[in-house]
Amino acid sequence: MSRVDLIIIGGFLGAGKTTSIVRIARHLLEMEKKIGIITNDQGSNLVDTNFLTSAGLSVLEVKEGCFCCNFDQFLMRIQDFTERDKPDIILAEPVGSCTDLVATIFRPLDRGLTGALNLRPLSIVVDPRRLRKLMMEESSEFHSEINYLFRKQLEEADIIVLNKVDTLKEEEIDEINLFIKETFKWSELINVSAKEDKNIDKWIEKLFIGSPSERVLDIDYTLYGDAEARLGWLNLTCQLEKDEEIDMNSIASTILDMVKDIFFKERYEIAHIKLYGTSEKDWLKASITSIYEDVNFDKTALIPDKRWNLIINARVDVEPEKLESKMQEVLDLIKKKYKVNIDEVNIQCFSPRFPVPRYRL
Repeated sequence: MSRVDLIIIGGFLGAGKTTSIVRIARHLLEMEKKIGIITNDQGSNLVDTNFLTSAGLSVLEVKEGCFCCNFDQFLMRIQDFTERDKPDIILAEPVGSCTDLVATIFRPLDRGLTGALNLRPLSIVVDPRRLRKLMMEESSEFHSEINYLFRKQLEEADIIVLNKVDTLKEEEIDEINLFIKETFKWSELINVSAKEDKNIDKWIEKLFIGSPSERVLDIDYTLYGDAEARLGWLNLTCQLEKDEEIDMNSIASTILDMVKDIFFKERYEIAHIKLYGTSEKDWLKASITSIYEDVNFDKTALIPDKRWNLIINARVDVEPEKLESKMQEVLDLIKKKYKVNIDEVNIQCFSPRFPVPRYRL
């Protein structure tokens, strides 16, 4: 039986990993490759899974914990794919607050826990705005532990993928590239725009050259655990209904703007908030990645409807209790502003548990 290529694409929350995976998957499908995707989250009800499924891709989830702490479930999902769909390539997206992947995922896989995989180089996708803060050593709204985690993700990359270059001037790209090359000398570098499908083909070429490094991080698990514990993690589902057709694009944009304004005033940085809405006729996806940035739509809804199901995934540098109360406050405001019924509200809100990898080699 031929071996399956496993491509792991990591990076901090909001870097554009999911959009990148969609682009890579489409390129590989055009090359007549059969693709499977494994998503990951500390909770359940994932926007990413629904978004990827809407794009026509085959997706399985590892829920209630990261790949490394939930390694047996991750391995089971790989086996499910290989037995059920027999893919040529599996793309896996670990939680955006996860690092130390070489020691806790790559090495255990490579040491014989599975014999049917070709491990491909580790890509870490990076948002240029977050990287510029690191370059300039600015104080940011994130606590120092979270910045520590972000740097560690970059340190173990085989390939650093500078995403969103469509938002940068040439001189800005040159400046960031120089910093990456001088600071993370052992990593390859590629500039891409997942949104505009720029250089995705060149990234794929790099993925199929060589093997993952054996470089294991020198990592302080106390700092790493503190970084994850700093983030409030909210997964929310609900149903919106009205006697007349709902302008879901307007509601989605207003929800994200309201949340951003609330946390901007109190200086609680947003790592990522994703919103996914579906009706019987259409779907939409929108997100924000900072208290300083505008709402971005991956897709707007084109067909109005009277009933919508909504999923919100929020990762914010704030206590879970405050995150949940502020999100509930926003829903109440939306209910009044748009005169819409909001029912079947289900909220998970927590801080991730201390990372305890199943294996660390």
